[in-house]
Amino acid sequence: MTLSVFTNTQIISLEDGAADMFTNYILSPDESRQVQAVQTYEEKMMTKAINLTLTNGIDEVKKKMILAGLADLEVGDRFLCNGAKITDLDSPEAKYYLRLVGNLNNGQDLTPEQAQVKTRLEDEEYTVMSKLTDEEIAEKEEK
Repeated sequence: MTLSVFTNTQIISLEDGAADMFTNYILSPDESRQVQAVQTYEEKMMTKAINLTLTNGIDEVKKKMILAGLADLEVGDRFLCNGAKITDLDSPEAKYYLRLVGNLNNGQDLTPEQAQVKTRLEDEEYTVMSKLTDEEIAEKEEK
């Protein structure tokens, strides 16, 4: 299992046991006991992270990365968790997800779906591609 956590300015990338530990011990399930992709930061998450034991894929480096990522958030901020394996903050995919988190926390109280639409509309490459016909897209892909 791979888990990428996008905070306001950082990515926490975890795999296997570390991803499971983060999901099971840090994240908050909803009423139906499901862990949603968009989480709202609560103070208890930092407390849980501080108390993480160094076991099952969590080493000192990963624990410091988790603590630094959570320190980037204030109570009530939302952050995104997904299965993408992203470690480069400068990659287009990382920039997209970080903009999405920015739209979740911009004070407009957008739903995750609204934030996603807003982010896609702001994404120049996505917007240009969405205005092209299927034939034009096929031509671009051939080049």
